[in-house]
Amino acid sequence: MLSWSAKRKLLIIFVLIIVISIPLSLFIYKKMQKQPSCSDGIQNQDERGIDCGGICRIACVYNVKAEPDIQWSRAYYVAEGAYNLVAYIQNPNVDYISQPAKYIFKVYDNKNVLIATREGVVGIPTSKVFPIFEPTLITGELVPKMVTFEFVGPVTWLEYFGNKPELEVVEQRLSRLDTSPKLDAKIVNKTLNTYKNVEVVVIIYDEEGNGVLASRTFIDKIGDKEQVSVVFTWPEPINFKPSKIEIIPNLALK
Repeated sequence: MLSWSAKRKLLIIFVLIIVISIPLSLFIYKKMQKQPSCSDGIQNQDERGIDCGGICRIACVYNVKAEPDIQWSRAYYVAEGAYNLVAYIQNPNVDYISQPAKYIFKVYDNKNVLIATREGVVGIPTSKVFPIFEPTLITGELVPKMVTFEFVGPVTWLEYFGNKPELEVVEQRLSRLDTSPKLDAKIVNKTLNTYKNVEVVVIIYDEEGNGVLASRTFIDKIGDKEQVSVVFTWPEPINFKPSKIEIIPNLALK
């Protein structure tokens, strides 16, 4: 049998264990509880749906159209056996941008045989319309007849809270049509923001409204209220009468 003093020591040890274990258990329990977040599978915080809207930038599915509208996709002749691919996209959710979205071009010949594919990733901007440009597809002796474009997998839309870029084409001049065509243009930044790595795509249409030529260049940096010159060139003469020139500045937003 234990002596009275031994029992007293055991009682003190037992009480100490209880005193220490209760707050320790509470601390562990709190740590194990999920903190409210935009990926906890619960509608909390000020979310308008489960992990969407409010504090969460991810758009709720009922607030956006799921897919961008693909207006058309084409192969543009550059030189023998070389083509640029362009898809013309309309953003139905102009107050939203997207997380990087995967896409694929598929190119077919006149017998509807698949001759090439080109994959990429794009962040959809707030622009109403914008091009997706893939340069210099080499097809050799095979001639593209049809091009399809599609997004691979669902597009995740994010609400955009920043200022939208305002990049305007203020001047353009097409020259040297009979030799090596050159297009000079000027783009002005109408905002007080500075933008970097701005993609600029041009499409030249014939009298029937068909896009016949396309090219791309980049502006490394354009400051607030700044005007920047861009130049596009092609290696072969233009054998049609240009009726419209569309120059589209395109900036991926975050």
